[in-house]
Amino acid sequence: MNDARLLADLMDHAHAMTMQQAERLQQRDLHQRFVVNGIELNSAFWILAHLAVSENWLILRGTNGPFQKFSWAKQFTLGATPPAPAECPPFEEIMSTLERVHRLAVDHVAGLSDADLASPHHARMDLDSGSDMRAVIHHHIRHVNMHNGQLAWLCKLHGLPTI
Repeated sequence: MNDARLLADLMDHAHAMTMQQAERLQQRDLHQRFVVNGIELNSAFWILAHLAVSENWLILRGTNGPFQKFSWAKQFTLGATPPAPAECPPFEEIMSTLERVHRLAVDHVAGLSDADLASPHHARMDLDSGSDMRAVIHHHIRHVNMHNGQLAWLCKLHGLPTI
């Protein structure tokens, strides 16, 4: 197994946890935003849409893959004000986009060479871990897992099991 295949497998493993959490949360109000210590948390809907947007940006754009365009991307990017539920695309569209982007991303990353992984990324952001494609893939995996932790907390707050 080469490095690119290992990274693709790690991406897929993190995505599988996202999908497990999403399945649990579909029983609840996906737009509910809990307030903890006076801080309003992101909803499960926002997190799942954000994961589609960020994987598209970090992986497909960042590693010269088949970048996707979808009309609602800017609503769920870093720093965007969460839209009202009535202004959101259908949940099925969010999930199908997340799945499509993920499949494209995994296939693309698995095919990268060691030279590709060492070349500069194109995600237009500074990363503490470096400026190459390997660093942006590492950042993406960490980012997904951070949001998986948030989804797990949302499961707890909704009274759902996390194991």
